[in-house]
Amino acid sequence: MSREEITISEMARSKIESHALQCAPNECCGLLGGRGDKIASTYPLANVAEKPCTRYFAAPEALFKAMRQIREAGEEMLGIYHSHPRSPAFPSRVDVEMAFYPDAIYFIISLLNPMELRAFTIEDEVFNEIEISIINNL
Repeated sequence: MSREEITISEMARSKIESHALQCAPNECCGLLGGRGDKIASTYPLANVAEKPCTRYFAAPEALFKAMRQIREAGEEMLGIYHSHPRSPAFPSRVDVEMAFYPDAIYFIISLLNPMELRAFTIEDEVFNEIEISIINNL
């Protein structure tokens, strides 16, 4: 997978936005599935963090279930998404510390006006922004 660019379907982008709006004022979270460097599917998860308005955390059993669904769909887990209802789409200190999947691309959607979706690689507490290409059909 390219570490400089990722492609996401418009439908998946729209589902991330809808999930973020539905969960506000709390953060939402979920997994993203696809093949190669193309994300086609979203797997929304419940945010069970102690402070869901400023953190996200998925229950391990829900995470494993979503990963199984990704495999059963013939996809790979390519990304993890969450929302920032009151802050920019930029990794917080906690986001960086909690980035446990170095091969995943971390998508952050900000609900500030205008809404913004950005993507990052995060490894060893270092993050780099990834260009997102949004296409209508995969």
